[in-house]
Amino acid sequence: MSSYQDWNIKDFSGGYIDSIDDNLLPESAARDCRNFISEEIGRLRKRKGQAYLNSAALPGKIQGLYAFYLEPDIKQLIVASGGKVYRWEPINKVFIEIYSGLLESGPVCFETCANYMVGFDGKTQPFKYNGTEATPLANAPRLGQFPVLYKEKLFVNPSDKPSQVWWSESFYPEEWPPVNYWSFADGDGDRITNLMVYQDALLIFKNRSIHVLRGTNLDDFRSETLEHNVGCTGPFAAKEFGGYIYFVGQKGLYQFNGLKAINISDGKIPKLWERVNKSQLYRAAVTAWGNQVWFSLPVDESTANNLVIVCNPEKGTFWPMSGIEASCFQEFLTAGDLPVLYSGHATEGHVVQQDTGYLDFGQPISAYWVGRSFDQNDAYRLKKAKKAFVEDSPDTENEVTLLLALDYNDYVQMEPAANDGLAREYRFPREMRGRWRYISPKFVHDTEGPCEVRGLMIPYKTKRKPRVKSPPAS
Repeated sequence: MSSYQDWNIKDFSGGYIDSIDDNLLPESAARDCRNFISEEIGRLRKRKGQAYLNSAALPGKIQGLYAFYLEPDIKQLIVASGGKVYRWEPINKVFIEIYSGLLESGPVCFETCANYMVGFDGKTQPFKYNGTEATPLANAPRLGQFPVLYKEKLFVNPSDKPSQVWWSESFYPEEWPPVNYWSFADGDGDRITNLMVYQDALLIFKNRSIHVLRGTNLDDFRSETLEHNVGCTGPFAAKEFGGYIYFVGQKGLYQFNGLKAINISDGKIPKLWERVNKSQLYRAAVTAWGNQVWFSLPVDESTANNLVIVCNPEKGTFWPMSGIEASCFQEFLTAGDLPVLYSGHATEGHVVQQDTGYLDFGQPISAYWVGRSFDQNDAYRLKKAKKAFVEDSPDTENEVTLLLALDYNDYVQMEPAANDGLAREYRFPREMRGRWRYISPKFVHDTEGPCEVRGLMIPYKTKRKPRVKSPPAS
């Protein structure tokens, strides 16, 4: 028998990968995980929590969120829910109704013009709001949707004109000359899903294509098709971050540089993507928070977004987060100019603050991380181990639970034998002290407080010679 060697995992930053057989994964990667994330080498932590902004639910589901900044002292969080529009009153901690008459379902999109913001739902009369009073937006297309300000003109897509954009006069969102429209691949059987300003141009997303409009007015506008087979699924499903556009398409998660869209999920999480409910992808929502991009998606049979995939674009890693049901997102600057991230609840009338505290609505967050099946790159040789060691962060309040599985059998919870406050020793139960070819670790944390793991070490011995025994004859 050889002497003991140490299997060490000190880097958890590889993210979740399901495109590679688990025993060939990088040691830093997870073959399964939820609600854990590693933003830097040597630190695997549980995500932070969620809290309701409004204790009393608004009627209906959250249809849209918006940060309205008109003057330095006017910072209002706007929300659409159940066909009505509200502003948040932070002193009394209630939502105040400012407008009604919208559809009770479907997205409501907002944009800021010179002296007010506007709101469109694609079906009813659009409105304007100056921070005090909301009134109808005169002469604007009644069926307009996806409003965006470009070259001081307000652009929308009429919901009954699936391939057209219309725009107002410069600086006058209530003047809409009938000649101000442009068609994009008209008659292709597709429809516009999103409008965005990017790189001093107007991006026009359809479900299966991407187009661009450049110029300043009708005299010099010119359009071009940038992608013929890739598009964005919905009005909340794209976000600019770090010089790129990140969006949800029918075949995955994409990064767009103004010329070409690249599928960033297919090489890492194709099996997870197979579980996405493609029929409900128009509900997808995307935001950027910190150095990450969050993709909120409907998974399995859900008709509402019930999974967030957090992507670190710089590292190309993905971290699935359950328990977050977000129909839309909005970063908002508080009175002290501190940014907070809000989401609209996908099935309730609550606005939710994300990335706050260590509980989800007062309840512990359940998280787990499953590492690769380790075989020392030599499954032919048997190994043996008796102990495992886990290193915690000093901030950890309730320790993570360690489970191990041998040769793809069930996971068995390890019982701590010693603990000095930062490192814990575990002893294998007697039934696990036999020889094995593969060993797989799993961390679980479903109690209150922060949790951070900094390392795992398993000392083991390896048989000198390969050994394969035939099963006994029946």
